[in-house]
Amino acid sequence: MTDVIRLGIAGLGVASTQILPPLAKLPFIKITAAADTRADALAKFRQAYDGEGYPSVEGLCRSANVDAVYIATP
Repeated sequence: MTDVIRLGIAGLGVASTQILPPLAKLPFIKITAAADTRADALAKFRQAYDGEGYPSVEGLCRSANVDAVYIATP
């Protein structure tokens, strides 16, 4: 285990706009990837966090750059 948890997020809806900014400030969290079915949401995520974007949660979970997944979708 490393000192930094590489975090992926499933769902980039309104809740993610409240969840991601404070998480990104934590020294032991690096936001590395996200999954959402909306291409525009993934593009905004990539621009803001320089992370990987996936159209499915399955793809997100297969990423070698993700240690844990925060589920922010129903």
